[in-house]
Amino acid sequence: MNTALTIIGLAMFIFIVVFTLKRTKEKKKAQQEEHEKIKAYGESINQETRDKK
Repeated sequence: MNTALTIIGLAMFIFIVVFTLKRTKEKKKAQQEEHEKIKAYGESINQETRDKK
């Protein structure tokens, strides 16, 4: 009985850790994509300003 509970507990713990890591990875990727969009927009604005002169 104790062995079964231990195995179930470990399985739940591993699931939670994997789920958290996956979610963190997705958030980081989304944040990186947003950063790239902002950087590209800023560069386009800078280029437009340079072209006006």
